Amino acid sequence: MYWQTILETLQYFGIGPDKVVPALLLIIGLSIAFKAKLDPINKTLRQVCAAIIELQTIARGEKKQIAQFVEAPGSPTGPTAYGAMLIRESGLENILNDRQRLLFSRLRALLPNDPKEYDVQEAARQVLIFLKDDSIMDPIKDYAYKNGMDANMILSVGGLWLRDDYLGLPRKTVGAES
Repeated sequence: MYWQTILETLQYFGIGPDKVVPALLLIIGLSIAFKAKLDPINKTLRQVCAAIIELQTIARGEKKQIAQFVEAPGSPTGPTAYGAMLIRESGLENILNDRQRLLFSRLRALLPNDPKEYDVQEAARQVLIFLKDDSIMDPIKDYAYKNGMDANMILSVGGLWLRDDYLGLPRKTVGAES
């Protein structure tokens, strides 16, 4: 019954039974191409929405609340999808991957004997923020400048992935879209 309706509709548009398969392939191909064109638009819209929320928060004088958009509440805390996007797009993810030995060395130097996971988390944030003036963090500062952001916010949320790396845990993103 459903297929009969489709065939009747196609015949209405002058597509006979001999041209049904090519017409359906064309429709499927156009659908796939249309979706591929929408994916970058959706990504851009998510970024714009996050930026608008951030700007509204700043305009209301609630700068401390910005952390809620990049870092999810809970225990242990982790970057939100927006926070993870900032880590990736700023180049911090590459720094965490490529400079792991240096970062772990600096982290160990800050940790007390028998550190708790919370100690690792806070020391990881401190390491990245302390290294802000080092040339390895230039990509983050450039990204922050070009996007009107606070580099410390990106470094602080990136400290959560450094914490996970140091503790041998998978990097987590809370509320990430699939």
